[in-house]
Amino acid sequence: MFRIRVWCFIAALFCQMVCLLITPLVYAVDYEVQLLLPPITDHVVLPTDPLPPVCSPLADMNLYGCRGQALPASFVITVAKPLQNVRIEATQVRGGGRSWPATAVDIHVVKDYYRNTIAAHWATMPTLLVHDESFLAIDPAPTKDYPDRMANVARGPLRDADSLQPVDISQRKQFWVTIHVPDKAKPGHYETTLRIVPQNSEATAFRLSIEVHPFELLPPMIEYSIYYPAYLEASLPADSPHNFGNLSAQQMLAEFRNMHAHGLDNPNIYDGPAVQDNGDLDFSKLDRILDLREQAGIRPRVLYLISPQIPRPFRPLTDEEHQQVKTRVVAINSWAQARGYDEVFLAMHDESWGENLTRERHSMIAIEEAGGSTFVAVNHPPFYARVGDVLTRPVLKSSALFTVDHARKAWSTQEGLRHMDEIGKAGSFTLIAENPGFRAAIDGMHRQGRKIFTYMNPMSGFPLPDLHRRNTGLGMWRVGFDGTMTWAYTHIMGDKVNQQMIYGMVYRTENDVVDTLHWEGFREGVYDVRYLTTLMARLSEAAGRFPDDPIVEETWKWLRLVDAANGDLDAIRLEMARRIVALQDLGFHNMSPEELFSGIDLDAVRLTTIPEPWRFKPDPDNDGVKGKWFAANLDITLWDEIRTNQDAGWNPQFFGKDNAGYGWYRTALPAVEADLEKKHHYLFFGAVDEDCWVYLNGQSIFDHSLETTGLIPSQIWMVPFTVPLAGQDLHGGDDLAVRVKNTDGMGGVWKPVQLVASDQPLTSQQILTLVKIRKPNATP
Repeated sequence: MFRIRVWCFIAALFCQMVCLLITPLVYAVDYEVQLLLPPITDHVVLPTDPLPPVCSPLADMNLYGCRGQALPASFVITVAKPLQNVRIEATQVRGGGRSWPATAVDIHVVKDYYRNTIAAHWATMPTLLVHDESFLAIDPAPTKDYPDRMANVARGPLRDADSLQPVDISQRKQFWVTIHVPDKAKPGHYETTLRIVPQNSEATAFRLSIEVHPFELLPPMIEYSIYYPAYLEASLPADSPHNFGNLSAQQMLAEFRNMHAHGLDNPNIYDGPAVQDNGDLDFSKLDRILDLREQAGIRPRVLYLISPQIPRPFRPLTDEEHQQVKTRVVAINSWAQARGYDEVFLAMHDESWGENLTRERHSMIAIEEAGGSTFVAVNHPPFYARVGDVLTRPVLKSSALFTVDHARKAWSTQEGLRHMDEIGKAGSFTLIAENPGFRAAIDGMHRQGRKIFTYMNPMSGFPLPDLHRRNTGLGMWRVGFDGTMTWAYTHIMGDKVNQQMIYGMVYRTENDVVDTLHWEGFREGVYDVRYLTTLMARLSEAAGRFPDDPIVEETWKWLRLVDAANGDLDAIRLEMARRIVALQDLGFHNMSPEELFSGIDLDAVRLTTIPEPWRFKPDPDNDGVKGKWFAANLDITLWDEIRTNQDAGWNPQFFGKDNAGYGWYRTALPAVEADLEKKHHYLFFGAVDEDCWVYLNGQSIFDHSLETTGLIPSQIWMVPFTVPLAGQDLHGGDDLAVRVKNTDGMGGVWKPVQLVASDQPLTSQQILTLVKIRKPNATP
C-alpha cells in the first residue's frame, strides 16, 4: 500500500510539472499581469490610472532577432492586495537541443524618478531600469514656493545590484526584460519561461519565444554620436560647476561599454589634447581615452574633438593664429592617423548661430586649408547661407525640442503624463521633412558631397521612447540625415543623486550607469536602421545578380511605402527580416537537408494539398481580367471541373489540338484552424505551363511569367515556385484564382498545389524540399 501511495504521489507531482511546462498561463487571483505591446512606447504606466491602450492580457510572448541583438519586452503587474518579495524568475533559454547562458535574460524593474518631464513640469515618472529599487528613494522636499516638491534621496551607496532583487508591489509595477541573443546562436526557435513568484500569493508563468533569423546584421548606414561631456581623472577642478563630468577610468570604461551595447559607437570627446609649455600638443590623455573606447569595442573611422586647442575667435585670424591653426591641425591629424583613424573633426564654438557663426568662417577656412574638418551644432535654416560652403559637418538643430515643449505646456503635470503619446507625436521627424529650410540645408550639404547630422532630435532626456526610436531610427533615413549627435549622454552639471535627466540618456551611479526607458527606445532605433542597412545591401546585390526577379522590384516599392512616422515599427522590422531572407535565398544553394532545415521545427509545419477537382473556364478571347473572373465570391457553379494532379494540364476538351490561349482556375483554400493559427503562409505550385497570375480574395498577389522570371518557354513550364501570402488576411475558404497563358504544348496547372503553414518563415528552397520529402496532411 505504501508503494502505491508513493507512486501516486510521484505521478501527481509529474502531472503538475508537465502542466507547468505545457500551460502558458497560470492565473493568480490577487494580481493581474498585462503585456506592453509594443514595449517601446510613449504611453506611461502610472500606478493608479487605467492602463494605457498598449497593454494586453497576458499571453505567450514572441520576439524576433539576430545574433548579438538585444530584444526588449515588458509587462505590468497590478495588484488587488499588496504583494511582498515578488521574484521574477527565468528558465534557461533553450531550443534545438541548445541552451544559452543564464545572462541571456536580464530582468529589471522600472523605477520612478522625480524629474523634469518636459516644459518645466516636475513629477514622479517611471524612468530608470534597475535591479534593486532600494538604493534610491523619493522623499518630500517642500519649499515655500513649491509645497509639493519632491527630491530623490540615496539610501546608502549609489549602486545598483547585478541581478533583479525581490520587489514589493503595493499598487502596480512595470518590469523590463532584455533578451541578449548570443553572438554564436544558431538560427531557429528558442524558449524560456518567466515566472512571477510572490511570497504571499500564487505564482504565474508564461512563455517567451525567440526566433533567431538566419542572417547577420550589418553596421548601421547612419552614424550614431552624442555629446559626451566627460573628463578623465579630475581634469576639471573640484569647485568647477561642471565637475560632475570628472570620471575615473573605471567609470568611463563602463559608460563606453554601455554606449556600445546601445549602438552608439562614436561619442564626441571633450578632453582634448593638452598644450605643453613649448606650445606643442600633448596627446597622452587622449590616447588613454581612446584605449578605453577601443577596449569597450568603440572603434569608428573618424573622431570628433570638442576641445581641440585650435584658435577659433569670432573674428579674422591674425597671421600668428593662422600659423598656429595649421601647425596644430597637422599635429592632430598625424596623431589620429598613427592610431589608425581616417579623419578628425574639430568643433567650433558650440551652438554658434546667427552672427557668431558667420564670424567663425575665417577659422573654418583656415582649418580646411590645413587639411582639417569642422563640426558644430547649428540652427536652421540660416546656417547654410552663412557657412554651408566651409563647415564640413553641420549638426542641425531639430524643431522637435520646441514642438514637444509646446505640446507639453497644454497639459497640467498629471494630465501631461496621461497624454505623453500625443506629446511625442508633436516632435515627429516629419516636421523636418516638410520644412523647406531644413530640406534645402540637407540637400545642399549632400550636393557638396558632405554629410549632415541632427541635434536635439529629440533632446536626449525626453521621456519619449517611441519618439527616440522613430526620430533616431528610420526617421533619419526618411529625412536624409547621415547621423545624430544630440545633447547629451549625461548632463555636465548636476547633483550626483538628483541628476538632470531631461539632458541625459542614463543615470550615472558610483560604478556604472542605469539605463532608462528612452535609452532603450534609442537602441531600438539603431536596430531598425541596421535591419534597413542589411536589407538595402541584400537588395543591391540581388538587383545586380537577379535584376528580373519579382521580389527585387517589389521590395523597392515596399520600401517607398514604409510608414516610419506612424507605422508599427516591430511589424516593419519583421517584414524587413522576411525580405532579407527571401533575397539571400535567390540563386542555387546546394545544401544538405540538415543544413537546409537547421533551426526549423518541421513537425510544426503544415503541408496541405489543395483538393481536386478545381473549377475551370477557358478564356480564348482574353476577357477574364476585364470581366473580373478573379473576383471574390464569384459564382463558378457553371464552370467545368478540372484536375491538377494528372500531368495533363488542360486538354483538347477545352482548347483543341494546340491548347494555346488563356484559362482560369478557381478553388477555395483548404485552410483549417490549425493553419490559420500559424504566422506564415505560402502556396507552392509544382508547375504551371506557362505564364501564371495568382489572385487571392479578389486581389492580385503574384505573377510567374516569362517577363517577370526571365525564363524561356522551354524552362518555365516545369519550374516549381512559391507564392508568399504575407500580409494576406486568411479566414478559411479563401477564394483562389489562377490565370494561365499558354503558347504551345499542353498548358495549364499540371501539378498539385500545396498550402504551407508555419510558425517560422520558410524559404522557397526549404518549401520545395519539404514537398519532396514529406507527405501532405491531406491528399484527395
